[in-house]
Amino acid sequence: MMEQAMNITTNLRAIEAIKGEVLQEVAKLYGRLADFEDTNLYENVSSSIATIIAMDYILARRMGLTFESIDDKIVELTSIAEENDHELEQAFGDMSELRTFVSGRVHR
Repeated sequence: MMEQAMNITTNLRAIEAIKGEVLQEVAKLYGRLADFEDTNLYENVSSSIATIIAMDYILARRMGLTFESIDDKIVELTSIAEENDHELEQAFGDMSELRTFVSGRVHR
């Protein structure tokens, strides 16, 4: 019983640390997007976005979700957005493109 309590405590600490990392990275991303003089803008922005996505997947895992369940939810949400003519779908086809991409990797 004591070991289970320690595992729960360790997991909760990890969740809090991950949440902090995500928030820090979002703040960095917003700062980078505001810095028009950044010569490495593309590299810095892509690094921040990748970190945010990776940490969100890890956060989900710490909370008992699988990576696949997150992908399934992304497919579901983008499908709904497509059906409801989301403005990003209408203008750019972003929702269907993301759904297709994620669908291609679901349950491999």
